[in-house]
Amino acid sequence: MLLFSISALAEQLGSYKASNGKLYELGNIVKLNRGSGQNGNFVYLTLGGIGFASGGVSAQLDHTFTGSNCTIKKIKKTNDERIIFIVGAGGLSNYELSIEDAIATCEIVDCKKDVIPVIVVNTPSKFDELKKLKELFDTGVLTEEEYKTEKEKLLK
Repeated sequence: MLLFSISALAEQLGSYKASNGKLYELGNIVKLNRGSGQNGNFVYLTLGGIGFASGGVSAQLDHTFTGSNCTIKKIKKTNDERIIFIVGAGGLSNYELSIEDAIATCEIVDCKKDVIPVIVVNTPSKFDELKKLKELFDTGVLTEEEYKTEKEKLLK
């Protein structure tokens, strides 16, 4: 099985003028804002970069990276025309930053200010709710009648 990084399939660039009007070059600092995912986690900043064998799997970074400075190590243009920055945040790992997505969702400080960041919220499925109801019934919190009534509501 061949594993490869998104950056291995890309054209390397020396600089990139982004949709926020800023010219990014190697060695520049990108300051992170708040992640646009659940609990402030980053959606467009993922573990990866130089030498990372992701095989298409990425690990989103949690909210603890909020306010961090990232140094641009490489700028890549992927086969599907996306711009990916390979950045370092002071540790041993490199990260892939999908810069236009990060700008659009304000995951970086230099974002489009007229955009309201979208927070992704995972809504439990009816099966998750049924499981919770069953647990409440099994522990005696709900009577059999309450359990049946709530179960019918969920299954409609």
